[in-house]
Amino acid sequence: MRELILLGPQRPDVNLNQPFDQLETTKPIAVISAGWQEAEGDIDDVRAIVRRKLNDLKLYHRAEAIFAKDKTLREHYRQRQDRLQELQRVHRIRLRPAMLAARRVLRAEGDAQILRHERRHAISQLRSLDRHHTKSIAALHRDFDAVIHERPSDRLARQAEQVADAVDHADVVLITGGNVAVLLNRLRLFGLKEMLQDKTIVAWSAGAMALTQQVVLYHDRTPLGNRDAEIFDCGLGILPGTVLLPDARHRLRQKDPVHVGLFCRRFAPADCLTLDNGAILHYRDGRLDAATGVRRLLRGGKSRKVRGQ
Repeated sequence: MRELILLGPQRPDVNLNQPFDQLETTKPIAVISAGWQEAEGDIDDVRAIVRRKLNDLKLYHRAEAIFAKDKTLREHYRQRQDRLQELQRVHRIRLRPAMLAARRVLRAEGDAQILRHERRHAISQLRSLDRHHTKSIAALHRDFDAVIHERPSDRLARQAEQVADAVDHADVVLITGGNVAVLLNRLRLFGLKEMLQDKTIVAWSAGAMALTQQVVLYHDRTPLGNRDAEIFDCGLGILPGTVLLPDARHRLRQKDPVHVGLFCRRFAPADCLTLDNGAILHYRDGRLDAATGVRRLLRGGKSRKVRGQ
């Protein structure tokens, strides 16, 4: 039975031990800690918590070693990253006024029938912009994949084969948090989506976000002020129909019903689920089986505790 066990941030309290107390496997756990970048592989603390044999796949360091030798691959990779960054910059320019207009219309008072129609239209414009942005991101990834297919890298192929062999010999894969952009890039580079299809996966924070269909970045309390939630990248799609919000307790203005309601309606029909410190989401064969400390955002601007089947 395929299982996904998703956790919130592991600070200040750690609950990573809980899923491993229930999982039965005698094989080493394959670990993906690429989101930690240079600190990848520093998993002694994790080993002490889960009390299992661990095998870090070292995706970040493998990629850096490949780029150092394969200049052609490195250049194609750099070009894609530059285009993704430029695409995100332009998207923010277009997103800002659309979000401002939607918030103002949602807070406006007046004729109920007119406002209902205009609010729906304002949100539909946001959804249209998000769909366009998602398609543009996916197109850049397809272009990069096509180049790699036409000009295959022997070094990348050898490393990907080693990674696939390590994953094949593991029943459980653990994906840590960290930098979600770096993590996603390495997962995609080595073809982990296909390798993870039949594996039990335990992941927290950024690792959990990477498994969704679309990765949404948000932060309502940055030192520079509010930041509009934005679709940052396409995830692996192992957990479709879900937007995960790690550390929502500190990042999301949950007491603002207009803000919460807009967030929920914008990304509908996907479920927007908080994933705070101490939270656990447990899926079996694609169905939510159990949940602890997780809330679902609602159209009316509130949130409701999530319960398993």
